[in-house]
Amino acid sequence: MRTLNLFIIIFLWSTINVFAQKPISGKVVDELNLGLPGATVVLIHLADSVNKQHIITDGEGRFSFNKAAFGKYMMEVSYLNYKKLYRQLEFRKEPIHDLVLKLEPDQTVLSEVEIVARKQALAIKGGKTTMNVEQSQLAQSQSAFDLLKSLPGVNVNKDGEIKIKGKAGVVVMIDGEPVEMGSNQLKSLLKSTPGTTLKTIEVMNRPPSSMDAAGNAGVINFVFNKKVKKGFNGSLSSGISKGRYYKTDHSLALSYGDDKWDMNFLYSYDYDHSWQRDSLFRISTVSGEPTQMGQVQVNPSKSKGHLLKFGLERNFDDKNSLGFNFTFNDVQNPILGNTITSFEKNYRPDALVLQRNDLRTKLRNWDGILKYQHKFDEDKTLKSSFQATIMDAGNREDYQIRRMEYQQPAGSYTRYRNSYPSKIDKFVFKTDYTHKIADFMKFETGVKSSFSKIRNSQQSEQYLNMGWTPDPSRGNQFQYKEAIQAAYALFEMNTKKWNFKGGLRGEFTHVKGDSASSKNLVRQNYFSLFPNVEIGYSPNEDYSVTLGYSRRIDRPEYDKLNPAVRYLDSYTIEKGNPYLKPQFSNNLELSQQFFKFIDLTVGYSALKDPIYYSFITTPNLQSYYTTINTGKQNQWSAALSFPVPGVSWWENYQSIYAYTTEFNATLENSVVSEKGKSLGFYSYNSFKLPWDLSMELSGWYESGGLHANFKYKPMAEVNVGMNRKFLNKKLNVGLSVSDLFYNGIFKADIVSNHNQVFKIDSRSDSRIFKLSLNWQFGKTNKKEEEPKGHFDNNRFPGGKSKAPGKSGGSSE
Repeated sequence: MRTLNLFIIIFLWSTINVFAQKPISGKVVDELNLGLPGATVVLIHLADSVNKQHIITDGEGRFSFNKAAFGKYMMEVSYLNYKKLYRQLEFRKEPIHDLVLKLEPDQTVLSEVEIVARKQALAIKGGKTTMNVEQSQLAQSQSAFDLLKSLPGVNVNKDGEIKIKGKAGVVVMIDGEPVEMGSNQLKSLLKSTPGTTLKTIEVMNRPPSSMDAAGNAGVINFVFNKKVKKGFNGSLSSGISKGRYYKTDHSLALSYGDDKWDMNFLYSYDYDHSWQRDSLFRISTVSGEPTQMGQVQVNPSKSKGHLLKFGLERNFDDKNSLGFNFTFNDVQNPILGNTITSFEKNYRPDALVLQRNDLRTKLRNWDGILKYQHKFDEDKTLKSSFQATIMDAGNREDYQIRRMEYQQPAGSYTRYRNSYPSKIDKFVFKTDYTHKIADFMKFETGVKSSFSKIRNSQQSEQYLNMGWTPDPSRGNQFQYKEAIQAAYALFEMNTKKWNFKGGLRGEFTHVKGDSASSKNLVRQNYFSLFPNVEIGYSPNEDYSVTLGYSRRIDRPEYDKLNPAVRYLDSYTIEKGNPYLKPQFSNNLELSQQFFKFIDLTVGYSALKDPIYYSFITTPNLQSYYTTINTGKQNQWSAALSFPVPGVSWWENYQSIYAYTTEFNATLENSVVSEKGKSLGFYSYNSFKLPWDLSMELSGWYESGGLHANFKYKPMAEVNVGMNRKFLNKKLNVGLSVSDLFYNGIFKADIVSNHNQVFKIDSRSDSRIFKLSLNWQFGKTNKKEEEPKGHFDNNRFPGGKSKAPGKSGGSSE
């Protein structure tokens, strides 16, 4: 180990010394003098044309060649949908700095078709991954839920639980605000959100102290596309898809802006006729006899989703602005399916259970947020906001069960009916103050107060004597209240070589849960401090290293605390755990960037009381889903990300990652311990083809691993898309297919403490062919203005804006 560390230190030191020389450097810009990230710059030595060097520009369009002998050179610059630029220069004794190379759009290629270099389409830097959905026709053809699987290191199981690099505890945000929903409800909401409505998806491994401390694995933020241009503008999108069944989605986006007002409106409708099949196979010993159980559950659904978003901002003057945003979601998901369970004893047929599943799920969500901002001057800003969220959800289930014994003339018939109404009210107030002390120094502080009230109930009935009879043994009422008071302070300082960001957040949490049978069933009060530190060093423009530490928390989801028992089939139930404790984690991450485009990251997390949604088996044929706290865990992760440079018609981004997972828990009074290792690869590619066509090819592979007590098999997906513009750049037509080879199948063995075999095979309607149309209308200016309002909707609270800044420089 010491030898390896010494080798790494020598390698990095020698690399830094090599990087210290910068004979030729500059910047590549577009027609508006904005930096072009991901452009390819080739340096050709005229005395020896075989001697070539190439490099990819960084996030600001900058480049530098560290090794160049004296002499004359030809520089070739290329970028997708721009004309190639050639420039001759001579390098003598003095270095050549501050070159500005300006590219002009290729008039033979419709510029709005840009599939930008992967540095923009998928940028990974400083613990943050950003997918620019609006730049990718392939991404726009998928739902928000399906796009999660397109992010490197992100895993989503069949129930909608999200993990990042093997770590559970992911906070999902929409436009920078946390979404308070269970995993199944969140899955329904995201599946009904078309990709055409999104601007970016952001994954932050190390959120700043200005954000909530929740989220052991990090934060995923869905940013909707609501950029306001001057005048009236809009777009109309429509798509039709074919998997096992037909699907369709449509959206309309409108915006209007002038010197005082900004307005944006979005409506989308999604119809998803999909298919889900879960197969389970189990071998156990029951009453001394080997018993085999096979179960197949097929649940086709016809989900209908409506999404409405409205935003209005009033700019009173240069110092004050007031904004209001409203969101409404309505998702109806009826399912009419069947479950077939067969049994064999001593390898002979024994019984057959047929179950008809009539399931009705609804979700309605109203969310409104009022924002005010006051700028004391250019260096001091105060922001305040009040948010109110009301969610009305519910499930209705009707199960008809018929059991037939082998070689018996008659069987038994049972019918159950359950309903689970749920309502959530949440109110949040927060204030943030930012003070730019100097050009290189910033201070930020703020407070936040949130209150949530959840009311759940369960009514169950059984069909007896030709009528419905209440079943009080399975009825339940559960009320849950959560109040969190938080305050934070953050300090940031950046110099030429060093940057530092340190913050401390304190949160006091009060939780109370009451059931119909037990008052004060859940009662928790605790105060926690969450430090967040990041130190970066960049000895030159070609190498940087960052070390970050953070402490985070994951609180149990409210529905996982509800002790109610939910029937799934004759041998499987789901129940809550009112004794769940919060999960804490200490996270350490080391990031390095070489040559401005190669990113290497290593991370470590120590988890206390990890929370896992698990599948618990028993010695007989009964089993159940529940959420538990497991023992302490240590997790490691590593990722290497880079583009392959040097080909003008191929823009790409590649990522290789690995991580470890553990599951240490007491199940059925016995300790179960399991470790897993996962290796994954993600690839994105965009090709410039003849006839003004653009093509995208993306795919991912994961070698398998451990998800709670599911030991899953290797999985993969390949997605392909093509698109072209018509009618003077107004109409975009795209054709795509997701999971082309149908390899995104979840297969797993259940880890348990019993001597038995338990396997699961879960398949969904993932191979989808889609035709999509997008029509842009309204006033279009070649030189678009920056948004006028003070509210930056394209950033995390307390984070840096993603909008590129203008840079000066003369044209070629």
